[in-house]
Amino acid sequence: MKSILPDGERPMVLYHAVSSYQLLEVMLHRITVRPDAWAALILPDFITGKYPQYRRLVQKGFFNQVCLFPYLRIPHTNESRIIEEVSRYGKELFPWDIREFQDIYVAGAHFYFSLYLISREIPFYFFEDAAGMLGRTDELYRNLRTRYPVHAEIARKYGLFDGSHPLIREILCCRHAQEGNVCTEKCKDFTAQRVLESLPSGKRRRLIHFFVRRRYWTRAQGILLTQHLANLGIMSEEEQKDLYTRLRDGPLKSQRLIIKKHPDDTLDYGEIFPGARIIREVFPSELLPYVFAGNPPKVLYTVSSTGCENLSDHFIIKKIGRINHDK
Repeated sequence: MKSILPDGERPMVLYHAVSSYQLLEVMLHRITVRPDAWAALILPDFITGKYPQYRRLVQKGFFNQVCLFPYLRIPHTNESRIIEEVSRYGKELFPWDIREFQDIYVAGAHFYFSLYLISREIPFYFFEDAAGMLGRTDELYRNLRTRYPVHAEIARKYGLFDGSHPLIREILCCRHAQEGNVCTEKCKDFTAQRVLESLPSGKRRRLIHFFVRRRYWTRAQGILLTQHLANLGIMSEEEQKDLYTRLRDGPLKSQRLIIKKHPDDTLDYGEIFPGARIIREVFPSELLPYVFAGNPPKVLYTVSSTGCENLSDHFIIKKIGRINHDK
């Protein structure tokens, strides 16, 4: 396949991301680490529900090309069938030869695109799934196994939760958020919040504007950062609703709140917290220090969200409630 670069002089790099946090990570990495490279981005087809504006990633110059990978069309049957489907879609959909890329950076590595690279023995860089998740890979495995057991077993077999596969060149993670001594010599610190803070204000505003068009005015005392517990299969939707109802009547009683839902949380919090303002836009929680006009609320409430790991320099973090991850 002929190179898609007219001059072939700039190095080509490829990124893959699945979640909102991972999208923020690869945007930051592209801006600060590989700004001079020609950069393509692979996103899952299901991300269009959260970010229908994804084409603006090219229009605003964050990436040179964005492709959607058809994860929704890949059956969770068995490993050989999945690899066959991933390879077929890769050949059909990618407008470039995967071997043209100098470096490949994979966030959401436990998704099936990694199998496309592994089957071709192509090395890649590994982003941890969320801040601090490198030290909680058992939790990530259990959450995925609840809904997609075949997917979970394949990812564990190939070391795609902890970055242990031999084709992984380097693990990019948030070091200070890890539980226990999990960082090896392959680990390199990449903390999204610190990188975000280091950006010149103009670049930071441009990045934030992709996610949030206007800043929020609020008199809320605290921010409630929700989790998509039912979507992960940790509990039913009714159990999740009951959890937040108990928090409303307990530690959050009489608190003026603004609610930042997890991007994958589908619960209607207007019924549970009728007096609270609910942020409707979808964006990673690492942007919270920058999306308020005037002084933001000082306290961030969460049950056990990883989204708060990057925010301790900006908010008082209060973890409330309890989740049984061994369900």
